[in-house]
Formats: sequence, structure tokens, C-alpha cells
Amino acid sequence: MLQPTKTMKDPIVTRLTPFAFAIFCFIMAAPPSWAEGLRTNLVSVSEPFMVSPHDMRLTPDKRFLVIADMGQNRVLLLDPDKLTIQGIVGEGELSLPHDMAFDRQGRLLIADSGNDRIAIYEFDATGKRAKLINTLDGLDGPEGITVGEKGELYITATLEDRVVCIRDGKIEASLSTALGATLDRPHDVELIRGGSEPGLIVTDPGNHRLLVLDRKLQPKYEISTWNPPLSEPKYFSQDAQGRLFIADQFNNAIRIFNPDATPIATFAQQHVKLPEGVFVDGNRVWVSDTDGGRVLLYHLLESE
Repeated sequence: MLQPTKTMKDPIVTRLTPFAFAIFCFIMAAPPSWAEGLRTNLVSVSEPFMVSPHDMRLTPDKRFLVIADMGQNRVLLLDPDKLTIQGIVGEGELSLPHDMAFDRQGRLLIADSGNDRIAIYEFDATGKRAKLINTLDGLDGPEGITVGEKGELYITATLEDRVVCIRDGKIEASLSTALGATLDRPHDVELIRGGSEPGLIVTDPGNHRLLVLDRKLQPKYEISTWNPPLSEPKYFSQDAQGRLFIADQFNNAIRIFNPDATPIATFAQQHVKLPEGVFVDGNRVWVSDTDGGRVLLYHLLESE
């Protein structure tokens, strides 16, 4: 399970002499030893057919990569490996979509941010076409969504600077302040994978951190770093080992953290600009090159 790590506010720096501080920075600048066992290989890049692509995820059957083509007000179904368009969802219905989730019935829930709602789509037998069947209204600029085990929805109401839990259509819990700071444009929200205690992780980009919460939205601790500091982290994904892959937008990189919340590796900084979305499945990692209008596929290579 994720545990706290040192944050940007750690007072150790204030106790060091200038010489000791220089040595400290030199040590901290060295790549983590664990990173020597992790490499990424860029294997595929899509054509630049999107405008400001944001978050993404695989369909439950893993046939398609679903990605929010925010700037063109649509959601695309891509071949996960070839990164070619296989279907389009919500064209003419969505406005500035940001994030998606699948519920237990296999329906696609889209954070339809520009319409201040969650749009719910149901796929036909082909799995390539979907019909708008319902909406959840009343939130201002929702940008992140995930579904709990009992069907509850966790949503970041970004323009309200809060995260909410909705059950049976009603807000059951809400959080706008955590660990001494007001949430500032919260984006992604996901369930913690693995661990003995259920919880959530929320990105809080205006405060350059991620928050770990319990299922009642009570804050437990934050995840941040000073090597370098996170710079408006937007969306993230977790692999089967519980490692975090974070789209560190203004550092133009994907940052990887161990399950104990220690930073271990960085990649994609040579290939992307202002990335907002990332999704990992097995040894495959997809990254949104948000400024370039593309999606990139990497393979993780781990030494024995």
C-alpha cells in the first residue's frame, strides 16, 4: 500500500550548510538505483489527428484504447497497438471531455466537462458504437471520474475545487480542503490498486501534489517530490504492482513512483510536450502528447 514520502516542505534543507546542501543536491540528482532495472522503449506513435488529447483507458475486453480528444469534443476508440481510429463516441454531444470510466455494466462514463455533466454511453454489439443513454448533472466542470466497487462514483468537480462521492444520484461526501491547503483544480481520481486498506488517489495540480484519501474522502497524506518538484500533475495510472505513472504536465514527462510513494524513474520527456494523460496495462504504457495531438505507446523493459 502507498505510504507517505518526503514532500517539498520537508525542513531538512533549512538545516544544511551551503557545502552540505550542494553535496545533498548532487546525491539527490543521481538517478534512483531502482531505475537501473526499468527502461521504456517507444514502439508506436499515432498520427496527430487529435486536439489536446487527455486521459485514456482500455475497454474492459482490452480491444480498444479509449481516449478523450478534448479539443474536438469527442472520445476516440483506437487500436491499442497500431493507434489508428476504430470508432468515435459522442461527436456532436460532448463538450471538452477529459476523463472516462467503465461501470459494472460495461457502460462508458465520460467527464463531459464543458457540459457540466457525466455522460453515460452504452455500446452496441460491435463494441465500436455507443449511444448516450443518461446524464448526471449538477457539477461544475467535472474532469475526473472513477467507479467504486458498489457502484458509487468519485468525481473531481474541477471548477468547484473539490472531489465528491455520489451514490444513487446524491452527493454523499465532499472534500475541498486537505492537509492545510484548499484543493486547486483537482483532476484525476482513481481507486488504489492492491493494499490492505481501500482508498483513493486524487491529483491536485494547483498544489503540485497527489492526495491519498479514504473512501469517505478523508485525507491521509500527500505525495509530492522535490527532485524535481511535480509541476501540475494531471492524470495518472497504476500498474499491477501498484506503481504510479503520473503525467507531470509542465515538466513534460511521465514520472514513476513505487508503491511506497518514492520516485523511481522518469520517461517520455524527449517525446512529449505538456502531457496530461497516461495509462498502463502490463508492459504497455500509453501517453498523451497533449500539445502535439498524438498518443504514444511505450513498452516497459525490466531487468531480471
